[in-house]
This record gives sequence, C-alpha cells and structure tokens, in this order.
Amino acid sequence: MSNWSLESSSDHCPIRRRTRRDPKPHFKPDRTDQLDAIVGCPALQVPTDHLARIVWGVVEHFDLSGIEARYSSLGRRGYSPRNLLAVWIYASLVGLHHATEVARQLHTDAAFRLLSGEHTISRQTLNRFRASNGKLFESAINQTVKMAETMGLLPLEDLALDSMRLRAHASSREIRTLARSTKRVEELRATDTTGFSDEERVVLGKKIEKHERVIAQCQTHNVTNFVTTNEAAALIKFPEGNSAPGHRITAVAVGMRERFILTVLVTADTTDYDLLKPAVEKVLTTLNLLGIDQKQIQMAADAGYCSQTNLELIERLRQKIDILVDAGRAPGRHESRFFSRECFDVHDDNTAHCPAGRRMHGPRKRSGKRLAWFGVDCGSCHLKSQCTDGVVRTVEIQPELDRLRGTMAARLATDEGKHRYRRRMATIEPVFSYLESVMNFRRASSRKRETILAEVALKVLAYNVSRLLAARRLLLVYCLVTEKGLLVPLQIEF
Repeated sequence: MSNWSLESSSDHCPIRRRTRRDPKPHFKPDRTDQLDAIVGCPALQVPTDHLARIVWGVVEHFDLSGIEARYSSLGRRGYSPRNLLAVWIYASLVGLHHATEVARQLHTDAAFRLLSGEHTISRQTLNRFRASNGKLFESAINQTVKMAETMGLLPLEDLALDSMRLRAHASSREIRTLARSTKRVEELRATDTTGFSDEERVVLGKKIEKHERVIAQCQTHNVTNFVTTNEAAALIKFPEGNSAPGHRITAVAVGMRERFILTVLVTADTTDYDLLKPAVEKVLTTLNLLGIDQKQIQMAADAGYCSQTNLELIERLRQKIDILVDAGRAPGRHESRFFSRECFDVHDDNTAHCPAGRRMHGPRKRSGKRLAWFGVDCGSCHLKSQCTDGVVRTVEIQPELDRLRGTMAARLATDEGKHRYRRRMATIEPVFSYLESVMNFRRASSRKRETILAEVALKVLAYNVSRLLAARRLLLVYCLVTEKGLLVPLQIEF
C-alpha cells in the first residue's frame, strides 16, 4: 500500500499569479454602431446636432487618467468611466438627478444608450460612481475652467459671489433647535410632579435628558440648530418664506456673458457672513493650480457678506483681489418707518446730532465695542413720529464697522463702483436660475456628506459643460472640393 503525502504542493511548486501584461485598463467595448433588432442602432438614431453628441465631444477632451488607472486589465471588464461621466452630465442637463430614472432611460432612450456605449447600466453602478468620484468631478470642473481660459472666456475682472439654498434629503421632524430645547427644558423642569407615578417621572426625566443633549450638541459645535438624520444640513429659510432642512451652495461665477462657475462650496451655514474668506481662498487656490494669471481679479458680493470681519478681510486683500460688497445698510435688517443710522451725524470727536439738529447725549460704552448716543428732549421734537415711538431715541454704533462701511460705500458711489456692482446680478443670479429652473436641481438626493458634495460638484460640472457648448467656436471644418468648385462640408470640430 502506497503512502500518501499530505504536504502542500506549494512547498514544491509555488503558486503563480496572473500578471498584467497590458498596463492599459480594459473596459466594456463600445457597441453603439451595432444594429439591434428591437431597439435599433443609437449611432443611426441620434442626430448629429443632438445635445448628447455635443456633450460627448466635450467629455472626450477630459483627462480621466487618474480614475482609469484604478481599473485593471485582468478579469471582467467594467464600464468605462468616460461613458458613466457622459451619462451623468447629460442626465443632469436634461433634469434627471436620480439613478433610478437614469437607469430606466438607458433601456429605451437612444441618446442615453449612445453615451453609455449601448450598455444598460444598473442603478447601483450609477449611484456608486457618483458617490465615490467627487474628486473626479472637481478635477473636471477645473478642466472646464482651463478650457474657458484657453478660449478667452474667463474675465477675472468680472467675478461675482453669492449663494443658493438647496433642500436637503431630510424631514422637518428631525430638526433640533437650541432655542426650542432651552425653552422646553425650563418648562419641563418647572412641571409640578406632585401626584406623578414613577413611570411618569421616568418619562419626564427622559424628555429633559433629550433636550439637554440637544443643547450640549449645539454648544459643542457652535450652531443654533442641526438635523439628526443629515449632518451636512441645517434649518434654513428659503426664498418662498418657509424654513426647512437645507444646504447652502456658495458659488463664484465669472463673466456677465460667459457665467462659468469658478469654485463652489457646500455648507450648512444659515447666513453668508462666514463664507467670504473660504470662497476667496478657494478661488486663489484654483487659479494657482491651473496656472492662470491673477493680476486683475475683481469680485462683487451682495449685502449678505457685509460684516466687520469680511470688510477687514477685504481691506487686507485689496492688493491681491479687489472685492466690492454692498454696504448701503446692515445685512439682515428690515426697512423701518423710523430714521435709519445714516440720518444721524456722528463726528470724529464722538459727538452726534440727530436729524433735527440737536446734539445727543453720549457716547456710552456698550457690549461688543459698541457706543450708544441718546436723544435730548425727544418728546418736544416735531420729528419724533419719524424717529421713535419710545421716550428717547437711542443710536448704537460700532466705530470700526462704521468706518469700514463708510469706506466701502464711498467706493460703491463712484462710477466705476456702480458699473462693477451692476454687473454682479447679471453674472451670478442666472447661474442659480439655470440650476434650479432649467436643470431642475432643487433637492439633494443623499444624506451622506461625501455624496452630497459629489452630487453638487457633478451639477456644477454639467452647468460648466453647458456654458462651453453655448460659447463654442467653429475651429475646424473639413470640406470636399467637387469638380465644379463647390465646398461640401464633411466633418466639423469644435
């Protein structure tokens, strides 16, 4: 009887691994030229001037070597990232933002099938590609900016900054606010527990503990509210007048006619006060990365960015980037039937006079480096009904903020300042109108921060591609000269 050896064969013959003989990754083949007996041939069905073909012409010029290097030349071949990117850009431009809708169109729509290489890509694959390639979309945005600069469509002396509000994928019931929880804790603690059973006391204690956790979380993160199911969202007031969970999309657009998006930020800020500095820093970083000349950078922003911190920043960066901000009135204040701050004369020697010409008492120091002046004998003044409904009119001023606002207001009063600021609305507002009305992008489709950032970057990329298509120039035409001397165009390249 022979003896069987239990030794591993690897001791005598090492396992051989497959090696990549071809370093170039392999993808599923393009089958758009094949004729299908049921759905037809996309290459023949889609007209030559169709939006899908023009989008593909732009996507072909993108450098996708970074993501393509992650694919292997071994095993099963995956979908080409160029096809997936083209499908998502085209879907965004026609108003489709959910992977389920896009996957459904890939079964029947010839334009989608043309861009996908005649492959029916699943919803899961589309979602996975969008969620994991935020860096790719940002790189492609920079490439569109570089294309625009090469075509002479990037006037850096005409930048505009503003923000739009995007509805979050969250329920209003999941909002927690510091003000409400503080009020509820006081009410619950003041509850008379006489006659409460043990179970009722436990329930009351759990309610107090819940609101105390909300207060602690708001204080830890220095916010006034948060959304329990979406950490990237906050309670934001929308233009329609209602408040709901949302994201703030801050964009810098360039050119009143070109209107390319240069950079974009996605935050949960309820106001614009703290967004000027990161927006300016990202603009300078992007221009440095692309090697674009920064000698004539000028930017304009609305009154939402008029705060003392921002005005001080503008003064420091004046030599590097010239920024104009509407300083006509304090941001967030509503119009009043009484005299505004501008109607009171405050002099360099800290004396103040009211609109009636009377010298006011003061100044007196208040919190936050504020100074206050008080009216004299306001009850006998013939302008009292226009000044105050109280006994005495009080005017509070922050001297440094007042100086900075006065300097900015003087710059805006010049002809150059008026001309530059008038161009702001025509530069940035149509961008948000296009995203909301034409592309129908009003709500995020995910709750994860990385996916939200990637989705917004994808929509900005699609928007910039649309601007390239709108500004495309005829660069090269191939013609056939007939025997009679007629020119017959064969191929056009943009």
